[in-house]
Amino acid sequence: MGIDDKIGRPFDGRYRIERRIGSGGMADVYLAWDETLGREVALKILADRYARDPGFVERFRREASAAAGLNHPNIVAVYDRGQAEGTYYIAMEYLEGPTLKQEIGRRAPMPQAEAVGYALDALRALEFAHRRGVVHRDVKPHNMVLTADGRLKVTDFGIARAQNTQQMTEVGSIVGTAQYLSPEQARGMEVGPASDIYSMGIVLYEMLSGELPFTGDGAVDIAMKQVSEPPPPLRSKNPLVSPALEQVVMRALAKDPGLRYGSAHQMCDELERVAHGGQVSSDTQQATQMLAAVGGGAAATQVLPAYASSRAGGGGRDQPPPARRSVLPWLLVAVLLLASAAVGYVVYQKLRGPGGPAVPSSVIGKTCSEARGELRVLGLNGVCHGVRSSAARIDQVISTNPPVGSHLAKGSRVLIAVGSGPGSVTLPDLTGQALGSAIATIQQLHLHYTQNPVNSPKQPQGDIVSTKPGPGQVPAGSTVTLNVSSGQVVVPDLTGDTCVQAQKALAKITLTGTCQPQSSPSVPSGQVIDSSPASGSLAPQNTAVAVSISSGPGQTVVPNVIDDTKTEAQGALETQGLVAKFLLAHPVIECQPPSPATYTDGTVAVQSPTGGQTVSQGTQVWMRLYKYLPTDPSCTSGGVP
Repeated sequence: MGIDDKIGRPFDGRYRIERRIGSGGMADVYLAWDETLGREVALKILADRYARDPGFVERFRREASAAAGLNHPNIVAVYDRGQAEGTYYIAMEYLEGPTLKQEIGRRAPMPQAEAVGYALDALRALEFAHRRGVVHRDVKPHNMVLTADGRLKVTDFGIARAQNTQQMTEVGSIVGTAQYLSPEQARGMEVGPASDIYSMGIVLYEMLSGELPFTGDGAVDIAMKQVSEPPPPLRSKNPLVSPALEQVVMRALAKDPGLRYGSAHQMCDELERVAHGGQVSSDTQQATQMLAAVGGGAAATQVLPAYASSRAGGGGRDQPPPARRSVLPWLLVAVLLLASAAVGYVVYQKLRGPGGPAVPSSVIGKTCSEARGELRVLGLNGVCHGVRSSAARIDQVISTNPPVGSHLAKGSRVLIAVGSGPGSVTLPDLTGQALGSAIATIQQLHLHYTQNPVNSPKQPQGDIVSTKPGPGQVPAGSTVTLNVSSGQVVVPDLTGDTCVQAQKALAKITLTGTCQPQSSPSVPSGQVIDSSPASGSLAPQNTAVAVSISSGPGQTVVPNVIDDTKTEAQGALETQGLVAKFLLAHPVIECQPPSPATYTDGTVAVQSPTGGQTVSQGTQVWMRLYKYLPTDPSCTSGGVP
């Protein structure tokens, strides 16, 4: 039975598959309902041809384990992973929003502030993963999902999958998508955090220009360009991009990993500085100057003058070097062109007028939800993120990007910096701890907490199932939701299963199944009829569930219904599991008037099978009724009997 055949039924005794929402070369993704925790999940199920490859399965399991440990606001959460029905699966957070690739196709080139905001979200996710030894290896906008509140989340950490875009592969592993491939990946070299930074540079380039820096006729052609060709200057594609932001992108796209940013955190800091109108660091200036020299063609190749060659050969007279032409006129021309462009842009902005709503100053000091509400009224999309602040400004808006007073087109994104206190604390993994112990840990960290009861087959009553946010760095003074086991589980629907299948499904969620036979004229022999407690109800962990298994139709004795009314006969037969059938078109004709001593009009005159016979439940019993009809030919032809 294929996975598509399981739609509408439980998978692995826990996930009820609702519909397919995506497909790839490696796996199919389904929307499913987690019956244990009562939430929607995206269920990624490994394709059959990979499920039979031990090497691929081992890598899938290893990478799934690494991804499951990444609990971050900008990373799609992995809830569960396992093996069922001959394949392997991962249960992930389900997001309805579009991918960044879809948003780029619809709106690129994007406003500079919006593109930087999305890039900051992605870089924070990558930095979190890199610190835990996980390299994504397939950073691209297809693997970035936009949430309803305007935030970006990165998915598929370390789990490369085939897309409609071209992919580069090597024996036994997938190394990335050609359009977003780092040079070292294209060469088959070791991949590290610097490779993700290069791919992130291409994503930012695409958001700001609406184009990919490298295209070609096939994956190999594109990969060769990634290795050998410099990217076209970003501002040649979009002159509205600031020179400082262009330098950030170009440094990220350096062919030499050593010239790129040392970490995603470093690139993140540089982007935030540039987004607020600052200049790039001296390291970035030096790196981009070196890149310009290497990628500038003639500037990168120095040729010995003719007189040097002559002297080296020892022949002829020494010739003086040719006079060098002054570059001053060209510099003056360049300065004049830049000045003209700047003046033209300023004049254009003045003529255009402010246009669009302005970011109001009233959001400063408000909470995140209050500020987003004010922006929403103006047609702007506010996205909050935490920044360090004094203890007095925790949960208060400190600044916005673009800054207050900036006029923006409706629908634009505004980054809202909300104070998270002097710093952050490390929240340990509390899963499996008793509630009292977990609360003590939370209080020692000076965090707040709320409790949320959840049904769990894994943790005993009162133990922690999970926390939100999960383990890792959390803002000081923030609130942690403790998902506490209620000690109960949802009884699954076992209809149609065999006794063994039902017992296995129950055992997975700590319940025990006891099978008992029950006759049934409608359920095939050997299949579950129902259970007690019934499916869908809550039961304490380790509850014994009585499972009724069909033994097929039972035997019963046909009651004698002669002289019963139609209603009485039907009730008596159905009580015994029999089916009442009446031949109303063929009554037993009576010429004499009815009397208590002979017959009653409309009562049963004949039945088949007759009363007292033993038959199977569900058997049909046919009956004819008395009918007083003196005008019938049988009564008048030969006279009244």
